[in-house]
Amino acid sequence: MGVRSLAWAPYLLWLCLLRNAVGDEGVTTDGWWLGRPQPYFADSPTNLTIISGQTAYLPCRVHMLGDRSVTWMRGRDLHILTVGLITYSADERFQVIHSKETDDWTLQVQYSQPRDSGAYKCQVNSDPKIVRNVYLSVTDKRFLDGNLYKLPPTNSEEGGYGTHIVGGRERFLQAGSSLSLECVVTHTRAPPTAVLWYHNSDVLDYDSPRGGIALQVEKSGDQTTSSLLLSSVRDSDSGNYTCVPVNAPTASVSVHVNNDELRAAVHQGGISSASVLHPRGVGRSHLLMLLLSILISLVVSYSFSSFPTSPSSSQLLLTVVS
Repeated sequence: MGVRSLAWAPYLLWLCLLRNAVGDEGVTTDGWWLGRPQPYFADSPTNLTIISGQTAYLPCRVHMLGDRSVTWMRGRDLHILTVGLITYSADERFQVIHSKETDDWTLQVQYSQPRDSGAYKCQVNSDPKIVRNVYLSVTDKRFLDGNLYKLPPTNSEEGGYGTHIVGGRERFLQAGSSLSLECVVTHTRAPPTAVLWYHNSDVLDYDSPRGGIALQVEKSGDQTTSSLLLSSVRDSDSGNYTCVPVNAPTASVSVHVNNDELRAAVHQGGISSASVLHPRGVGRSHLLMLLLSILISLVVSYSFSSFPTSPSSSQLLLTVVS
């Protein structure tokens, strides 16, 4: 072996050691990179458990991101929630929290619900792509033990809440019409962080399988109003509807969907059997006078046609009419 070959031996040995130390993502054990730096995930919690109504923060820290982008997807249907800082979901509860000073791309889920539970994927569009799963578990607060989750005091001096649904306790609707419910929550201090709606035991939101659901929340002073609208109701929409403000009492109504239009109107109070048989504002004496006038008109018409030249008959009839 020549002198030149021996001179290159240390460099060749160093390259072999470097190659053996390189991981799958291109980072060495001592922090050096081989070739173009590749993004990689930092250690962060991958399991999160919260109570419904709270805000969930799903962590995802990516080092050496460079010009790549971070995408959050929902695991059960691979629905894209966010790409970079842009939200692609119609559900406004989802958004990404990121600051240029950090490598964190945290997925925020506001007003969490039990159906939000499951896996969420944090993906980086590197070559090859890297994916990290974060699992969210949302516990329904209604099933928690009272000692673990207590309602606030009702004393107005210490701060209390009151909840009611505008209208009667029962609603009767015709199939195909719309159901509109309005829940009013009064509070002496801070408003509830969220107001949820349940149909029996199912949460109603934008992603509900039923579809045709609209929700709106308005806050003003010491009152928070949540409106629920269901379009084209059907038999399966019958049942109990509950307004559930976080940290406040609940309120419920019972909804019945009928295919009979008249029956739904009667139950709702718009039509009654009395109003059908006796029109409003028309008394029995008025009806008798109307029938008598019609009878007299018929008699007069018949008499004039039968005896057109008899003055005595005409005078007699006119006397009877007067």
